[in-house]
Amino acid sequence: MSMVLTTDTQPEAERVAFWHEVVCRSFVPLTVATPDAEAFSGSVANDRLGRLQLSTVHAAAQRVRRTPRLVAEAGDEFVLLGLQTLGPGVVTQGGRRAVIRPGDLVFYDAARPYELWFPGEFEMKVFMVPRRFLGVADADLHRVTATTLRPDAGVPALASPFLARLNAAEGAAGERLAASALNLLESLVLDGAEAPEPTLLLRIRAFIADHLGEPDLSPATIAAAHRISVRYLHKLFSADGVSVVRWIQQQRLAESRRDLGGTSATVAAIAHRWGFSDAAHFSRSFKAAYGVSPREWRITSAPGRGGAD
Repeated sequence: MSMVLTTDTQPEAERVAFWHEVVCRSFVPLTVATPDAEAFSGSVANDRLGRLQLSTVHAAAQRVRRTPRLVAEAGDEFVLLGLQTLGPGVVTQGGRRAVIRPGDLVFYDAARPYELWFPGEFEMKVFMVPRRFLGVADADLHRVTATTLRPDAGVPALASPFLARLNAAEGAAGERLAASALNLLESLVLDGAEAPEPTLLLRIRAFIADHLGEPDLSPATIAAAHRISVRYLHKLFSADGVSVVRWIQQQRLAESRRDLGGTSATVAAIAHRWGFSDAAHFSRSFKAAYGVSPREWRITSAPGRGGAD
């Protein structure tokens, strides 16, 4: 049975202070500002489903902040997912700003500062779970917080109606529902984290260009340098139909071809300069890409150079 906390039980002069206490008790320490303190009203219905806390918040306009000071004082590692069911709202965290409307979903992380702003009457269904029970990488979680997940396609289209109907349950049925809900939250994180970021892909390609001569350049080292998963790195490149490994090889071969036509260095030295540790493999790859061997390309592009091979 839900535990309902409402300002209706309080004198008007004490409602805002009571509401602040209710919000902090239900979630994590927060600050609350209301534009109309005299006419303010709000209620929170709290329930549990396994490791999940289910809360429905219905209240008047307000701005809720999780400040750096509050994070430092009580570093609660909870992940929260909001499902907006009435009115608009705005969630800000990590430099991003998500505008949400009924049906939309949004993640925010209690271990980092955030702000919720509701300009008018609203209702939000909130799912709160300890971070340790959510099996996703920190990088993926950070990438999806304060990002509007609209229920028009993909996992959000399945999750929004399911979570809207989800209620507390006990026994075996409750355990199954809780497991399904946690799996769904993890899927939402991973699906949202895979949304391509054009500027990120540009930065990665610039990074590859800067490190092209390093033999150990690989998807793993590139992903680690950008604090993303290898899976997400492959996702970024798949939109262009060229794998990251293939992209690296194409760039290395292109640079090698330039050097073959413009320097007198040996083929082996040029191959080594651009990250090929095996000269024979370089020659085979070059011929497969351009139809001629590195030696033949050098003769054709710069006749008479006489560079040693």
